[in-house]
Amino acid sequence: MDAKQLEKMMGFAPGELEKAAKAYEKDEWPKGRTIKLGRPSISDEPSVVTTARVGESILEAFDEKAKRHGQTRTERLRELITLDALIA
Repeated sequence: MDAKQLEKMMGFAPGELEKAAKAYEKDEWPKGRTIKLGRPSISDEPSVVTTARVGESILEAFDEKAKRHGQTRTERLRELITLDALIA
């Protein structure tokens, strides 16, 4: 991929990418041009990863229930953990 293709893909005007790169190297990055990579944050606070061991049949049943509710396993777990913490 050349600079021209990269500029087009990132929405820069011709020649603007080189100008922005020089500004970035001088700690003068243009406002509004920063792109945060990765998944969107789920909370205003830092998150942690948790794991648990369960039987295969339990996990299969859980996944099916999540699917029936239009959720992924992670969405369902996050919802149930949150509800349990709020009820506690």
